[in-house]
Amino acid sequence: MWWPAYKKLRTLVAIGGLLAVLGGQEVYAIARSTPSRPAAGGASASSAAGVVKLGGIDYVDAAAFGKKAGLKAVWIKAGERLSLRSDTTRVDLEVDSREVMVNGVRVFMGEGARLHKKTVRISKIDAERLLLPIVRPASVTAAVPQLRVIALDAGHGGRDPGKENKKLRVNEKTFTLDVVKRAEKLLTQQGYKVVLTRKSDTYAELGDRPAAAARAGADLFISVHFNAVAANVERVSGTETYTMTPQYQRSASDSTRDSMDAIANPGNVNDHWNALLGYHMQRAMLADLKTSDRGLKRGRLAVLRLATCPAVLVEAGFLSNTSEAKKIATAEYRQKIADAIADGVKAYAAALATARK
Repeated sequence: MWWPAYKKLRTLVAIGGLLAVLGGQEVYAIARSTPSRPAAGGASASSAAGVVKLGGIDYVDAAAFGKKAGLKAVWIKAGERLSLRSDTTRVDLEVDSREVMVNGVRVFMGEGARLHKKTVRISKIDAERLLLPIVRPASVTAAVPQLRVIALDAGHGGRDPGKENKKLRVNEKTFTLDVVKRAEKLLTQQGYKVVLTRKSDTYAELGDRPAAAARAGADLFISVHFNAVAANVERVSGTETYTMTPQYQRSASDSTRDSMDAIANPGNVNDHWNALLGYHMQRAMLADLKTSDRGLKRGRLAVLRLATCPAVLVEAGFLSNTSEAKKIATAEYRQKIADAIADGVKAYAAALATARK
């Protein structure tokens, strides 16, 4: 669990005077007339390349985006829910929602889909830096990264136990290290060079973790964590995966935009590949663990913000949930988590190979 450290980081940066001011959000009316079929156009005459500005955000036509990605637009519910489909891919969008289902995986966009002049639109950043890398990696113009060295980061450690279930007498730092060591064996068997940011119960500063990965020449950074909540503990369970929030976008936990969103960070260099990696990691976790899908999300977490290679942070389950914590406490289940990490890397590697063609 990483939120306390991240909130502290946001405060320190703000105090440091990094005040990039965003424009005020405009108030606009969403067209509610129901179209008979998905509209491929709908941009105003003054918009450039089909881009329209809504609430200060650049939006593109979802159907037109889908067509370029080889997907056909089909209404699930006219005027409210739109599906972009091919024989192998399905992207389901809902008007006024940041959530999108990609091949059955819950994914959070930076901005909600909008209905504008009978056309469903998605933000340009979400189209280019989230959805396109996932559904058609070969169309991404950014250089395709290599994948030879993998850095595994066991969250917390030493004086920082992470989240704890006092009733079961278990803590996060112990389980993250165990999972990482299991994943190390699997990935080494797959032919990768694997480095660990910590090999024992030692404390490492957040910034030192991606720095260690960079010194080792890592092509991929995976940080492993376990989650917890303070309320409704037995109702909340499941797996979620985080990647770095793109510049000018909100993180998944933010309901409004603020000045911090405009700051470019080192982790943004790999926005496209972060999305691809995060999707395949979340998909593998769900397939192997059979847990509730809490989604692929974005957050400006220190280890992701400072990463110089594609990076993800996996919250593999909730220690606050008794049932889930009992499973996590077993070696068998932690091996499944390690298997899922290895499967996610395998799927990501296959997608990179497709992108290179």
